[in-house]
Amino acid sequence: MKLFIRNKRSSLILTDVGERILLLANQMQALENRLYQTAMEENELSGGVVRIAAVPIGTSIILPRISPIFRKQFPDVKVELLESNPLEVKNMVLDYKADIGISTSPYLGLQHRVLTKDHMVSVNRDKAVSVDLRKVQTDLVLCRIARDSIAEQENIDLSHAMIVDAASTQLNMVSQGNGTGVLSELMLSSIPNSLVIGKVKPDIEVEISLIAHDFNELSPAAEKMADMILERKF
Repeated sequence: MKLFIRNKRSSLILTDVGERILLLANQMQALENRLYQTAMEENELSGGVVRIAAVPIGTSIILPRISPIFRKQFPDVKVELLESNPLEVKNMVLDYKADIGISTSPYLGLQHRVLTKDHMVSVNRDKAVSVDLRKVQTDLVLCRIARDSIAEQENIDLSHAMIVDAASTQLNMVSQGNGTGVLSELMLSSIPNSLVIGKVKPDIEVEISLIAHDFNELSPAAEKMADMILERKF
């Protein structure tokens, strides 16, 4: 039985069997963590790990309000934050690499609890610009998360846009006169800037939710973290 094969670049990759075994291993690790925490629950969660996968809005806006409260109440529980794009966050929860996640719709069959709704806006250094994403705009600047969020919501060709890694880099490019940016209003509000906000067509509303395989089967620590997140208003 082969678990790895070499691809054309001579790199090792998992076979189909290897992928299934890795998924089972992740499930076993999650179950072991859940069993440990359940046994320790009477001692006020004296150990264990909570793994949270989140898009940047989650790590920059939502979790910073929750983490200090959680750490103070459960100082012996380790919190692991995994930041990535919306699809990868959902895949990390699906593959049991994370207990819970914060991501955008669609949810790929995962259970979800809506935290807030956001929408895309345009930003420009000098004036309010109305951006129609269905038309080619050669001076469009996007960060990877904005591109991925738009792609999940709409079938739009964004190959003509300049793509940068981070939203902060995107806003810096726009502030230096390198074009017009499109990103979520929540993400924009988390980064100090003096850019002018405009509208985006089509209107893209992004639903941001807490996701899990099954909220009724979370480990005790993950359940406590989920409850704290859901109790807050964003």
